Amino acid sequence: MRLKHLSFLVVLDCKTGKSYLGKLHNYNRLGIYFELEVALNPDSEVKILIEESPYIITPESINAEVIWCNDNNGSEVLFRYGIGVKYNQEVNC
Repeated sequence: MRLKHLSFLVVLDCKTGKSYLGKLHNYNRLGIYFELEVALNPDSEVKILIEESPYIITPESINAEVIWCNDNNGSEVLFRYGIGVKYNQEVNC
C-alpha cells in the first residue's frame, strides 16, 4: 500500500556527488516515489533528505537505490522525471 505524502526533498547522487531538489509524492515500506528535473539511471545509489518526513522517527538521511526513472514530459507535473527507489542500507555515500 502506497501512502501519499507531498514534501520537498534533496537527492544526492552518490556517484557524481551532485544534489538535486525534488518532490516526494508517495512512499511505502519498500521505497519512495519522487520527481526531479534530472534523470537518474536505474541502479544509481542515492541519499535522500526529506524536508517534512512522513516517518515518525526521521533518519538523518535515507539510503536508496534507483529502480526506475520515467520521463513525465507532457504531463502536468512540477518536475520532469518520475523516479522510484527502494530503500537500501548498504548504500554508502
